Amino acid sequence: MSLHSFTRRLATLGSIAVSGFVVATTAAQANPPIIVNCNSGGQICDQMARYNFNSESPNFDYALQVTAPATHCSEVKYFTTNREGQRVETEFLGPNRSGFLPIGGNWQQGSHTIQIGAIGRQGGCNVGTLGSWGVQVRPVVVPR
Repeated sequence: MSLHSFTRRLATLGSIAVSGFVVATTAAQANPPIIVNCNSGGQICDQMARYNFNSESPNFDYALQVTAPATHCSEVKYFTTNREGQRVETEFLGPNRSGFLPIGGNWQQGSHTIQIGAIGRQGGCNVGTLGSWGVQVRPVVVPR
């Protein structure tokens, strides 16, 4: 699915205001952030966040709304692997900014663990190394 068609499908959801692929933070802030500490140098963190995702039906397509917590002092880009094994990522997001990671459909009903990674960008408190990051996650059903 192209980014444009995915964004158009998300725009049909009345509760989410989409502006390109970055949206103002909504209910994602209600979820406590997952905090990750990196062990490597550089901007790509060597540790992943693990999010337990609950699929209601294999007939739904899903996306994860990911939000950079208000406590972030620099921008991060989030990424994961979708159901087809392709890497999907957001734009760089500053504090309180959200994006979507389309993870696809055909998830069997029940709980699944999704790994989310982050890439930092120099600026703010990031002087060249991403030391830690956080993410707030909310699953979203994408209309077919």
